[in-house]
Amino acid sequence: MKKIYLLFAGFFISFAQVLDNPERCFAVGHLRQMILNNPGGKNFYDAEKMAIAWEMKHRQEMDAMRGSGHTITIPVVFHVVYKNSAQNIHDSLIHSQIKVLNECFRKQNANYANTRPIFDSLGADVQIEFCLASKDPQGNPTSGIVRKQAPSNAQFNPILGFDNVKKPSKGGDTLWPPDQYLNIWTCDMSLFGVEVVLGYAQFPGMNSSTDGVVLQYNYVGKYSKPGFLGRTAVHEVGHWLGLRHIWGDDDIGTNPQSTYCDSTDYVDDTPNQGPRSNSNCNFSANTCTAESAFWGNLNPPDMIENYMDYSRDSCMTLFTKGQKARIYGFLNTDPLRMAIKTSSAGCNTLQSVINEEIISIPINIFPNPSGHNFQITFPGHFIIQEIILFTSEGKKVRQFSPFSTFHSVEELPEGLYLLNIKTNKGLIVKKLVKV
Repeated sequence: MKKIYLLFAGFFISFAQVLDNPERCFAVGHLRQMILNNPGGKNFYDAEKMAIAWEMKHRQEMDAMRGSGHTITIPVVFHVVYKNSAQNIHDSLIHSQIKVLNECFRKQNANYANTRPIFDSLGADVQIEFCLASKDPQGNPTSGIVRKQAPSNAQFNPILGFDNVKKPSKGGDTLWPPDQYLNIWTCDMSLFGVEVVLGYAQFPGMNSSTDGVVLQYNYVGKYSKPGFLGRTAVHEVGHWLGLRHIWGDDDIGTNPQSTYCDSTDYVDDTPNQGPRSNSNCNFSANTCTAESAFWGNLNPPDMIENYMDYSRDSCMTLFTKGQKARIYGFLNTDPLRMAIKTSSAGCNTLQSVINEEIISIPINIFPNPSGHNFQITFPGHFIIQEIILFTSEGKKVRQFSPFSTFHSVEELPEGLYLLNIKTNKGLIVKKLVKV
């Protein structure tokens, strides 16, 4: 009885805390749950030891790799699990999220220029890119986005519905083989209408049947929510690749903002930090003085620019060279992360075609599916400038006149196509099924 009482007491305390400020990341909570409920959860620590050993042995190799042009490409599948139309997020948000991931992991984000001088030489091109998969596990063409409608009473929050979004029996969607795909689920993790967490990820070395990232549906993409620029996914994918929070997750006392400086993220070039940032841009924060030997006699401020802090999205600008080395430690020792580097899932090359921001507007394709002709309807203040049709793998097959009322697909093979519609307001991508 005492255990039950403590469980509910902890639940209500946690719930009261998120009423004012949802937890940005539940990855460490997920880790603790996995270790508590799954004997294999402790394998994470073995995986970490192997990654650290690899990193120490191959430091010179990592230095030589910088600027070599070598890039790892990771195929991604998005499982959109929804209960209503709002949660069934638009493809454009997912395309936008892939673009943000690539910008941040390749150090091509425009706001990198805002990195403070003490840190700007530490920023790393991680040399990892992400793409939506072009083949499903059976080898069939895919857009890299799958959708699953869940029962209205399904629970996906980490308090009452821990990892349920990955379980079909609980209303979720089955993961695709994690040695071939980075699985990302989007769903509503709110509890009683209150957002509990924004996302979480599973660290390397754990249960292969639940591997991947979970995101609160309305924090996906660059423009999904005011003030959020798609950095939630960047943060969680960082965890999926083995990175810890830069404050070392030691601020878990009764006052989360109390200063603790006795933990580590196992990366030397991220300054020691006491409390997490609080969704702000506090450039004056310098919560710890005991730094690694990397910093010599310097006493650097907290690296609020780091993607693995809880800073505001607009302040986040970098992964460090030390974090890159840690990531490659896992990519070269963990079986799943090693295998995904040579995945046969392919890339939907639509992303290489799109070099503009994708926007979401009420453009409709009718009929869809279509066997012969289709037409496009759109609001009067939009002007269509170009219409190009691609296969699901991203191969251009047809260009239509933007001035025509009807567009013919009669001679094309049956299957899924992607319609690129360039307008005076931006680029829209719509699915078209030929029957």
